[in-house]
Amino acid sequence: MFTSIKDLPIDRQNEKVPQSSPPWVWVGFMFAGVCLTREVASLFIPLYERRLDLGLQLITLAAWIYWMVCLYRIHKIMNELSRNRYPYSPGEVVGKHFIPFYNVYWIFRWPSELANYINDRGRVRMISGNVIGTMILFGMFLRGLDAGIGFTALFGVLMYISNIITRHVEVLQGVSPDLLPPLPDPKIFSKPIQSSTVMAQEVHEGSESVKPL
Repeated sequence: MFTSIKDLPIDRQNEKVPQSSPPWVWVGFMFAGVCLTREVASLFIPLYERRLDLGLQLITLAAWIYWMVCLYRIHKIMNELSRNRYPYSPGEVVGKHFIPFYNVYWIFRWPSELANYINDRGRVRMISGNVIGTMILFGMFLRGLDAGIGFTALFGVLMYISNIITRHVEVLQGVSPDLLPPLPDPKIFSKPIQSSTVMAQEVHEGSESVKPL
């Protein structure tokens, strides 16, 4: 049984600014570009050699690993943001993508939980998790047909998620009590007032003691 974010205590608004930085999702588009370039070049290679294109296979594997790395870092931020109350750990989110058949359900489950978390707090708005899951599924399907286009779609989804979380954190930074300056000591207001009052009285008394000739 997994715990939904809606089952958390009523103080779930209590968040803190995460220490981890967002992943460099743009690097994934470089992998996608290399894949696309390699695929275009392979059109001029005989069919039997195309199937043995080890370079393309290695680039595709590297792009897939980096996609998982970005996904891991995004959920590391979510755990830090929620003070470790987010229901899924980064390793769990990544690992369940490798469970046969269950992974199809999983690519809809974690985006829905993430979207619910963000939208429930109302700092920013994220599209439905089911829409995100559909986009991921479509990207994985495209990856089987054309690695370059498929990874462009997959990293595009992560870019959107990363940007939403970044905006959420920026809004949090603007209202977080931890980032506000400490309240001034009330004594600093009373002392100047008392001294100024005394000085005003001395001036007033001094002015009365001076008489015109």
